[in-house]
Formats: sequence, C-alpha cells, structure tokens
Amino acid sequence: MKKRILSFLLVSSIVLTSAAAPTLVFASDFDNKIEEKNQEISDLQNQQASIQSQVAALESDVAAINEKAQTLLQQQGDLRADSEKLKQEIADLKVRIEKREEAIQKQARDVQVNGQSTNFIDAVLEADSLTDAIGRVQAMTTIVNANKDLVDQQKADQEAVEAKKAENDDKLAEIAANQFELETQLGDLQAKQADLNVLQAELAVQQASKEDEKADLEKQKEEYEAEQARIAAEEAAAAAAREQAAQEAAAQEAASSESSTSNSTTSSSTTNSSTTTDTTQGSSSQGGGSTNTTPSTPANNNNSNNNQGSNNSGNGASNTPAPAQTVNGSAIVAEAMKYIGTPYVWGGTTPDGFDCSGFTQYVFAKVGISLPRVTYAQEFSGTVISINEAKAGDLLFWGSRGSTHHVAIAMGNGQYIHAPTPGQSVSVSSYSYYSPDFAVRVN
Repeated sequence: MKKRILSFLLVSSIVLTSAAAPTLVFASDFDNKIEEKNQEISDLQNQQASIQSQVAALESDVAAINEKAQTLLQQQGDLRADSEKLKQEIADLKVRIEKREEAIQKQARDVQVNGQSTNFIDAVLEADSLTDAIGRVQAMTTIVNANKDLVDQQKADQEAVEAKKAENDDKLAEIAANQFELETQLGDLQAKQADLNVLQAELAVQQASKEDEKADLEKQKEEYEAEQARIAAEEAAAAAAREQAAQEAAAQEAASSESSTSNSTTSSSTTNSSTTTDTTQGSSSQGGGSTNTTPSTPANNNNSNNNQGSNNSGNGASNTPAPAQTVNGSAIVAEAMKYIGTPYVWGGTTPDGFDCSGFTQYVFAKVGISLPRVTYAQEFSGTVISINEAKAGDLLFWGSRGSTHHVAIAMGNGQYIHAPTPGQSVSVSSYSYYSPDFAVRVN
C-alpha cells in the first residue's frame, strides 16, 4: 500500500512538471513575438511620420507654385490688355503710313503730269528774274525737305510698329514659357504627393494589420498564462493530496503496528485454536485497514472541485474583457487615410470639407456601416471600452459620456486619425498629444 501511494505521488509530480514546462516556454516565445510586433509597428510609425513631413513640404511647394502661377496669370492679363492697345496703335500708324504713301504718290504724279521740275538748275534757268529764281529754289527746297520728312517718318513709323509688335510677342512668349514650367512643376509635385499619400495609406494598413497580429499574440499569451495558472492550481491540489495520502499512510502504518502487537499478546495467553481465530480477526482488521485508504478518491474529487473554484475565482477577479471586434478595422483606417489633408469645415460631411463627426460618419459609410450624424449620438453605436483596449477601427471620444465634443478613428498603438479644428485638415495624431476620454467598439 505504501509503495502504491509513493508511486502515485511520483507519477503526479512528473505529469504536472511536464505539463507546466511547455507553457513557460510558450509564454517566453509570445513575449519575443510581441516585442517584434512592437518594433515593426514603431518602424511603420516612423516611416509614416517621415512621409507626413514630406507631404507637408510638398504642400508648401504646391502653395508657392500656385502663388507664382497667379502672379503670371495677372501679368499675362496685363500684357493682353497692352497688346490690344498696341494693336490699335499699329492700326493708327498704318493709317498714317497709307496717307503719306498716298501723298508721295500724288506728288510724283503731279510732277509727271504737269511737267513740274524738281531740279534746282532747271528751276533757276527757267526763272524770269533773280527774285523768281530765289523763290523757285526755296519752294524746291521746301518740297524736297517735305518729301524727305515724309519718307523718314514713314520709315520710323514702320520700325516702331515692328519693334512694339516684337516686344509684345517676346513678353507673351516669356510668360507662356514660365507658365508651362510652373504647370510642369506643379504636376510633378502633385504626382509625388499622390504617391506619398498612397504609400502613407499602405503603411497605415500595414500598421493596422500588425496591430491586429499583436492583439492576437497578446490574446494567445493570456490564454497560455491562464492555462499555466490552472496547471499551478492543479499542482498545488496534487501537493495537498500527496500530503493527505502521506498522513493516511502513516496513520495506517501505525494502526497496523498496534494491531500486530495486540495479536501477539493474545496469541501467547490462549490456545492454538484461539490464536488461529485471533489471527483471522487480525487479518480482517488489516483488510479493514486497507479499506480505510480509499477516502483518497473523494480527496481527489475535492481537489477537482477546488481547482474549479480557483478557476472561477480567477475569472471573477479579472476585468470584463472588451467585446470582439465585428468590423474590419484595417479597412476603416485605410479608407480614412484617403482623406488626409481634407480641410476642416464646420458641418462638413463630404471630401470637400469635414467636421469631426461628419468625417467618421462618411468613412464608416464607405465600408458599409451607418453611424449617426453628431458626436454625442455616435457614442451609442457600440460598447464602451477603455482607450487602451481600442484597436484600429474603434471610435475615440473626448468629454463626458452623453455630452462629448470630439470624435476620432483609432489606428491602434495610441494613434488616431481625425478632422481636428477650423484652420486645420484631416491628419494623424496620438494619445500623447491629445488623449481621448473613452472608446467605443462599434457593433
């Protein structure tokens, strides 16, 4: 009997030890994996921060280019107005040129038709007197000078028209070239900005995925730790059972020794027949002693009940766990990231401009989930949880329940995306900058 009890105790110890060892190894493995996820999440956050800085710089460059483009457009408008004036000046010059041309041609015809000479010698020889000769020379001089002035003015006007036209064309060409260059730069910057926004959205999706993986690992770790606690409780119960069995074995051994001493005394004072009878009774007592060891079975039942009680007590002491997420948090965050940079507009519910609750309502509607319009009504769209339990896709609120004044979409790991305040745009922020008061898991 004693050997059987010792064997039972040894086997129990071996079984419990072999069951507990893998649990400790698994818990350590989970810690390492969770730390790896934390590092991956941190790397993704750093990449997103870097991209956000690049996006902000690009937005500044785009604004500067838009400002230059507006200036060029203004200059272009002014030049077009100057061009219209120049066209009128050119038209007036052409009219004057045509009139001068007509006068020159008329004078030439008069000379040919009337035989008028433009030669100074002929004019002097044909004069009737010295006075007439002097008059003829003066008249000829006047005509020649007039003709020369007409020709010079004609030439100057033509050159002025060509110069003004060329100057205007050069300015228009320069502005067109500058405008084209700015448009090209703007196109390149907008393309880079779009690529960065896509990359940022992809990183946000990856981060949300890593957050989910981390949450799964933490859940598995909790399950293993609970199993370890259960095994420890069973080991404690087995130890109590071993102690009780050892006490019963000692008591049984003492009873057997006392029975043997009594039988020996009786045997020496009676006949052989009586001795045989006493010996038989002694054997029966020993059989009874063997029967007395059977209460160890109820003791095991009590241990089982104790283990159940220990497990129930452990569950009662733990906080009520947050409900399982029934929405696709990664999809919600990915959709929200599409609207980074959208301006805050009070009462806004479209990508032209959002307020905080209009933003959350619009994003959730895009993934097939209907939310109320205003912040305090959205509080009642699910189950209230702590902000530390919030996962990607949960809602975060600021203010007292029933009278909140701001709402955002959780991204996990203490980050969220929201439409902040007038003058700002949709962006990513963190608990360390502006911490919410509670969270709601939409269901």
